[in-house]
Amino acid sequence: MLSLARSMKNDFAPINRIPSDVFSLIPKYLEKSEMDENLIALTHVCHGWRELLIATPLLWTQLDCADTDKTRVYIERSKLSPLEISLSLFRRGEPTYLEDALLLVVPHISRTKSLSIGGSTNLLRNLTPHLSCPIPLLKTLSINLTCYPAPALEGALFNGDLSSLRTLSLTGVITHLPWENLSELTTFTLSHVPKDKISITQLLDFFLNAHRLRDITLCHAIPTSSNAPPERVVPLPRLKNLTIDADPAHSTLLNHLSIPVGALLTLEFDHIGNESPLPQFLPKSLGNLKNLPPITSVDLCLPQYEKHVRLGGPNGGLHMFGHWRDTQKTPSILESRVLRSLSCFVLSGTQRLAITEYEPLTVDKIDESAPYHILLHMDDLYTLTLNQCNNLPFIFALNPVQNPSKHTLCPKLREITIYVKDLKSFNITELMSMAKERASAGTKLSSITIVGLGELVPGENVFKLKEYVRRVYYRVEEKPPGWDGALGSGYD
Repeated sequence: MLSLARSMKNDFAPINRIPSDVFSLIPKYLEKSEMDENLIALTHVCHGWRELLIATPLLWTQLDCADTDKTRVYIERSKLSPLEISLSLFRRGEPTYLEDALLLVVPHISRTKSLSIGGSTNLLRNLTPHLSCPIPLLKTLSINLTCYPAPALEGALFNGDLSSLRTLSLTGVITHLPWENLSELTTFTLSHVPKDKISITQLLDFFLNAHRLRDITLCHAIPTSSNAPPERVVPLPRLKNLTIDADPAHSTLLNHLSIPVGALLTLEFDHIGNESPLPQFLPKSLGNLKNLPPITSVDLCLPQYEKHVRLGGPNGGLHMFGHWRDTQKTPSILESRVLRSLSCFVLSGTQRLAITEYEPLTVDKIDESAPYHILLHMDDLYTLTLNQCNNLPFIFALNPVQNPSKHTLCPKLREITIYVKDLKSFNITELMSMAKERASAGTKLSSITIVGLGELVPGENVFKLKEYVRRVYYRVEEKPPGWDGALGSGYD
């Protein structure tokens, strides 16, 4: 009677008013680690919770084989639900899976939905004999090994049937790519594969078999030379994101890929040399980059060694970033090389240009002609943002009297925003001269915004500036914004 009374009291608890079919779904929204730690504890709260949670097979599908008794209980309670198996060899120097627990899972391996393997060659070698049978429900496969030399992945894996696989991630393993039956694959990651163990032809054949690919990441997994015919170009019709991290920077694979409209291409480099690494990343024919034209937005972040270039438009974008160390130790000209290398693109349709950290703090002299060369072809530029830059080269370039061509660059330019460190010491004389000359040439600016730190001392020059610009904003902020604030978009 006492037990019955306690049970009835629990039934009237507010949380137990949630319908059982809804309540049983709540634990699925826990993070994977939290659910693994707390699921058993939840079954000890009360008799009602225990019966309900045990009778929900989907809650008991995550297996790590770290405990034999726990694995047995999870398998029993999961019924026939698809399993999510995560196995790794070491954590803090100790194995995280037990052989006895793994043997309990083997008879149920055919209902695996997700399989993650991490560790060393021994783990992969021990598992391979159990993975030769078909696994028709497998949607996610991740193999992340940190051993050297990289082990080879057996070709008979899952009996060669990966027809339901959607996500494939391979790190530190050698595979005979291409695999067949990849009709459902949408996400592919290949990382840290010895360059002599994979070829461009293998990658291209793989992409042909996986025609639904949307997201591709290749990190140190591309050979520097191609064994494919120069004329072979493989389309990726459903591609949305392609990320390539190559060292040294090169365009070997891009020469054979057609990047579709709407895709984002991200190229990462770690470059040592005197020439700009940007052109080395681009394919021989920019016609392969159907995702890029027209370019309507150019974002540049140019600190001393780490360079970021983002080109964007309605059809997609190109983002190149990485570390660049000049062997001649002349960082003062790195920025101009980046700017000049943009000449390979058609920038006439660019409406927005934002530049951050054009001049490193430790450099006294920069190439003052570089801004002129980048602005020269931006006939549709409407908005210019300069953040923590040497502003004078850009102001000179926009001044019809002082630029080398003596013509008015960027005739559609209407808005300029300049972020400075010290408002009090900011000299707007050249800015006023530029605005005056553009107004005389019939290209009057709509607004100039000056933002920075320090005491707000407009002075008479600010009022004179208003004679040549429709609106002038002069304000103090706590600190000049970084890339996110000044450019309006940040990096992950």
